[in-house]
Formats: sequence, C-alpha cells, structure tokens
Amino acid sequence: MAHVWVWALFWWASAVFSALVIFNIAASLLYPIVYPVGRRAGDAKIDNYLVVVVTVGTPSVLPSLREVVDGLKRLGLRFVVVSSNPLPLEGVDVLLVPREEDGTKYRAIRWFVKNYARDDTWYVFLDDDSYPLDDNFLREIPYWERRGRLIGNGLVVPRLGRSRIAYAVDWVRYFDGLTRYRSTHLLGLPIYGLHGELLIIRGDVLKRLWPSMPESVTEDFMLAMFAIRHGIKTFQVSTRVSIKSPNSLRDLFRQRRRWGHVVVDAIRTGNVVVIAFLATGILSSPLFAWAWPHTSVISIVAGAYYMTAYLYGSIKARVNPIATFLASLVDLTGLLSGTTRQMRFTVIDKT
Repeated sequence: MAHVWVWALFWWASAVFSALVIFNIAASLLYPIVYPVGRRAGDAKIDNYLVVVVTVGTPSVLPSLREVVDGLKRLGLRFVVVSSNPLPLEGVDVLLVPREEDGTKYRAIRWFVKNYARDDTWYVFLDDDSYPLDDNFLREIPYWERRGRLIGNGLVVPRLGRSRIAYAVDWVRYFDGLTRYRSTHLLGLPIYGLHGELLIIRGDVLKRLWPSMPESVTEDFMLAMFAIRHGIKTFQVSTRVSIKSPNSLRDLFRQRRRWGHVVVDAIRTGNVVVIAFLATGILSSPLFAWAWPHTSVISIVAGAYYMTAYLYGSIKARVNPIATFLASLVDLTGLLSGTTRQMRFTVIDKT
C-alpha cells in the first residue's frame, strides 16, 4: 500500500511542477506583447545613474574583474568598484570597504548604501564577472519609472569559462530568464527572486529596503522578497548581461550550493511558490528518474523545456548532450546541499 502513496506523491509533484512551468512560459510570452521593446526604449538615456561593481578583490577574481571593467569602458558607462581589498586598477574609482563593515556581499552593499547612495540616482549593480552587452537599459528606465516600477533586471547570458560542460549547464539560466523570471516581471512581483547581475534600483528604494533586510548569502532573493513586502514592483529590460560560467564542475557545485540557501530564505519570508517550485522540481528531476513512469502526462512539457535548455547549451558549448544531462545532476545536488543554513559567502574561482 505504501508504494501507492509514493507513486501518488511523484504524480502530484510532476503535475504541480509542470503546471508552474507552463504558466511561466505562457506569462513570459505575454511580456513582450504587453510591454513591446519599441515602446519601452526611448530616444534619450538617463544621466542620473551609477554602475556599481561589487567584488572581494582577491587575485582569483582579478581576471574576470578586468573583463568587466573593459566591458563597461567600451560602453562608456559611469561606474565605481566596491572592493574588500585594494585593487591594481589604474584610472578606476575604487571604494574600499572597511574590514569591520565587510564579510559578505550584503554587508559591502549595505556600507555603500549608508555612505554613498542618493535618492535621485539609479544604481546598477554588477558582480565582478558580469557586464552588460549594451546600454539600452538606460533608455528603458524612464518608461518603467513612469509606471512606478523601481527595481529591474536584465537577461543573463553565459560566456565560456574553462569548463565547457559547466558552460553548457549554465545556459539553463538564460532559459529561466526568458521564462520563469520574465513571467514574474509581467506582474511586477519577483516571486522567484532577482539576479545580482544588472540589478537596477532607484536610490530611494535602495536606501529604504537594503538596510532593513536581514543578512543573507542570497541577498538578491531577499531584496526581491522585501520589494514584494513593501509594494515595490519590478521589470525586465531588454539588455543582456554577460556572466562568466564556472571554471569547473566543482565550482558549479559550490555556486549552486550557495543558491540553495534560497530555500532557507523562502521559509523565512513565507514564499510558498518558491518552496513548491523547488520541491516539486527536485522530485521531478533526473535524481528520481526511476519514478518517471508514474508521473503526470503534462510533465512531458516540463521535461521538454529542460531538455531543450540543456540541448541548446550543449550546442553552444559543443559538447555531448548526454554529458550535459549528467552534469545537470551536479547542479541539482548543489542546490540540495545548500538548503541547510549557511552564512558564509562563497567566492568561486574566476581566473
């Protein structure tokens, strides 16, 4: 009798997960119809902005940080670097975070907010391995500001690190940006969280939300939860932001393990949608492939979605799709291992 309940659990898990995936895809298709790019992008760029690159500033991140600086200079963007350590970068404004104020990305940004943020300035936060591929977001901000949407994101696009397999797996983030995250921006409710890469936020909102947030190693997710709590709506711009994929499967695991802390934050903030999505997604994943014959028929849609993402990543990385499919298990186990409480911020190799 027990096995009947087990099969029923997997059937319902696959049905719920697939229903969420289908909703995400449908809502994301509506986004460019409701908010056409041509209508969003004005002729003039805003001038009251500042790009803020946050980095630990250790030798292991310097190569990717230099790529970011070069990318921002090519676009002629105004930027500063907030660093935990002195940097050998000439002609770059570097703000050094005091030791007593440092320790995590959350704390570094909190220090910046307390000492430098202005109400009337738009801040665009980047990690030390990410940079925008165009400056169209500066043309779109006025459109969203008129509609009262004061926090935004771009669309993340992986770039190759030293591991082609990790690069192939990382393309699932691009698909998630097109569907799962875009669907929440349709309503302006970032239920699934926000990306720390090309995180766009007006200064007065930044000053109101960031210091009031509890500390977290998944600070971008916590910001999204507090935005919902305070009635701040979000948007997604057309700008794509290049992110460096992990240099190894070990780094992929460590990165995803930190992201797994989202489960802890989802419980802290009462986000049942994220909990349901992750729980049913894991039960529907290849980790439980032996239960697939007992899943819902509509789970074919979710399966096809992720197979397409991994196949696309395999083509981009020029690797065997089977290897990508197997490596996706590293992604999943990393997320699972991160569901335990952790407060130490993980910095992966970015050389």
